[in-house]
Amino acid sequence: MLIDAGPRDQRPAQALPDYGLIYRGEVLNADLVIAGQVRVTLHVQSDCPDTDFVAKLIEVERDGRAMLLMDGVVRAMYRDSSSSAPQRMQADRVYRLTIALAHIHHTIRAGCRIEVDVTSSNFPRRARNTNSGNPVLANDTEADIRVARNVVHHGAATPSFIEIPIIAN
Repeated sequence: MLIDAGPRDQRPAQALPDYGLIYRGEVLNADLVIAGQVRVTLHVQSDCPDTDFVAKLIEVERDGRAMLLMDGVVRAMYRDSSSSAPQRMQADRVYRLTIALAHIHHTIRAGCRIEVDVTSSNFPRRARNTNSGNPVLANDTEADIRVARNVVHHGAATPSFIEIPIIAN
């Protein structure tokens, strides 16, 4: 993969049709130090037997740039880490999945915002998912590609949220 290292402005990706969801916080009044493991928990549904869920932690800078700090992905068929067998999704069920974004130590400056984006693809950074339910290494063809219609739930019984460890100033 010949992708440049370092933070990337996400605005070009966010401008794509059907990009996904963008959750943007208020402007910070003071510096915020985050340090440790960041996780996103989602309650989701899909009309496909498999799809990806990608979560991105982004710092929106004063000039509007949406700089990627970290991201993570879960292939829904492999959401159960206690099982090595793929588990297809059923359209009428809501599934809880957790996306581990990794560890971080970063200061978000006063005047900036925290943003969390949820998408179903991050190609070419992450491998393509045809949403077909075929095994990861299958030789899918164009005919196998399905457009997934995904839902992220936010109810009391099905909350979706991010865990960000904060160091007190």
